[in-house]
Formats: sequence, structure tokens, C-alpha cells
Amino acid sequence: MLRRLRQFLLSPAIALIGTLATSGLLGQELIPSFTDAPEFGMSPRIELYDPAFFALRETPVERFRKSFYQGAELLGGHLLDTGDAAGGLDVTFEEARAGFAVPLGSLENILVLRPYFRADHFNGPHTVDVPGTLYNTGVTFFNRKEWSPLISTTLVVTPSVRSDFTTRDNAFRLFGLGLIHWQYRSDLSLSFGAVYLGRADLPLLPALGATWTPTPQWKVDAMLPRPRIARRLWKDGGNAETWAYLGGTLGGNTWAVTRDSGETDELTLSDLRLFGGWEWVRTGNRGLYFEAGYAFNRTIEYERNDIEIDLDDALFLEASLKF
Repeated sequence: MLRRLRQFLLSPAIALIGTLATSGLLGQELIPSFTDAPEFGMSPRIELYDPAFFALRETPVERFRKSFYQGAELLGGHLLDTGDAAGGLDVTFEEARAGFAVPLGSLENILVLRPYFRADHFNGPHTVDVPGTLYNTGVTFFNRKEWSPLISTTLVVTPSVRSDFTTRDNAFRLFGLGLIHWQYRSDLSLSFGAVYLGRADLPLLPALGATWTPTPQWKVDAMLPRPRIARRLWKDGGNAETWAYLGGTLGGNTWAVTRDSGETDELTLSDLRLFGGWEWVRTGNRGLYFEAGYAFNRTIEYERNDIEIDLDDALFLEASLKF
């Protein structure tokens, strides 16, 4: 009786896991049939399943196109201040990007160029003069190279202009990221490096952490300054998949501006963010995402006059379309 009870409990569970094609059963050819489990009054029967079916379910979705043109992206969002209207600061932004890829000797060593243009529109605060619109435009250069099966590097450099387009003083800004990745084991990668933000308040930060993929359905990016945990919800072979995620990040930027007095200065917005989102990824660098979250520890600061104002917390919503 104990043996039959064990079969009753385990047979449908094992079969159901096989039906869902979790990572632990990938590549196995013998899977119990759920409909022939003992609770249905029949003896378990072993059926042959094509392992190619499970391999298809775990085929990675290619994020890049095999062409010079890598697609375009449109982004937009709104940040709503939750405090007093007179002292609050609401922000709306739009951004457009395009991507291009150039092989550097081989397809395993590719330089990606991504020109972009972004506009941030500000409403408030009334306690200090803030330009109505600030701009950020430049080109991002991205390269990831595999030096061995265990070691790879990532290099990102973005020269840009961040200003209100009324002054050239300190308008040129540089963003840089350098990482060394160590594939410690098949499901765990460790990364070490630094990120240069080109901001007046936080020019340089360490960039370190780990990327853990315990199963194909889960991915943990414990990477500073943008940690994230993601759960895959749906997958269509190597064609498309959807993910839900939670994370945190550092928000804000620095722009060169002209004050109402005619004096040039540097304006810095800063905040910390917690967010959750949903992403649909299609092959060939296509897809979309929606993201919502909470921004806190918000400040606005002018460098030359040493003015720093604390802002109320805010809610934000962002969306993106890649095509």
C-alpha cells in the first residue's frame, strides 16, 4: 500500500513536470505518461518523447539581427510627484534610438553603435528656476568580446551632449562602463568593473555582482547599480518570450543649463528607484516593455551656487517599443 501511495503522489507530479519541460528534464527521452498514472486505474506506461521538442522550447531568443541595421526603439514615460504641487517636480520624457552593428574581424567580436536623442520636460518646482526642457543626445559604442570559454569583457562608451541647448559650458559628457565577466559555472557568472556616469554628483561607481540563472525560467542579475530578478512567463521556442521582473536602480542625470539670471550652471537631478515590469521579447531585437515604480530620495541641485533642494517621492511609468 505504501508503494502504491508513493506512486499516487509522485507519478502525476513527475509527469506534469515533464509536460512543462523544466530544465531538469531537458534531454531525457523517457517520461511517464500523465494519463496512465495509477490513480486512473491503469498501470504506468513509459512513452518515447522526441528530445528535440524540449530543445526547441529552450532555444534562446536572438537579441541581435544578422545585419548592419539592428532596429530602432521608441521610449516614453512620466514621473508624477506625490507631494505639494508648488514644490513638486513632474517629469515627462521621450527618446528615440537606432542600432547598427559592425563586425571586428569575426561575428564573435562586434561593435554596436546606437545614436539616440532624448528630451525631458519639467513641470516645477516653483521654488527654483528649472528649464522647461533638457536634452540628451549622443552615440553609444558597445562591444562584448569572448577571450576564452570562461572570460569575456564588456565595454560601453557614450560621448554625448546634455544641456538645454542654450550653452556649451560643460555640455559635453562622457559615460563609460568596463566589465570583466568570469563564467564561474554554467549557471553563474561573476562580473567586476567600474562605471563612469559623467554626473556632477556621482562621477564614478563600482560595477560588480553576479548573474545567476538557476533554471531557464529564472534569472537573477545581482549587479550594481541596477540589480534585477526576472521570471519567464511564456516562451515560443526561439521566436519570442515574455518576462516579469522586479528591480532597483539609480535615477537622474546632469545637464548644462542657463539660469534665469543668464549665468551658466550644471543642474543635477538624483533619485533612487524601485520598479516592476513586463517585457515581451521577439527575435531580431524586437519587442516592448512596460515598467512602473516608486522614486524616492529625490534631490535637485545646482553646482555653482551650491543649491540643493529635497523633492517629494514620486510614482513613474515607462514604456518602450523595439521594431
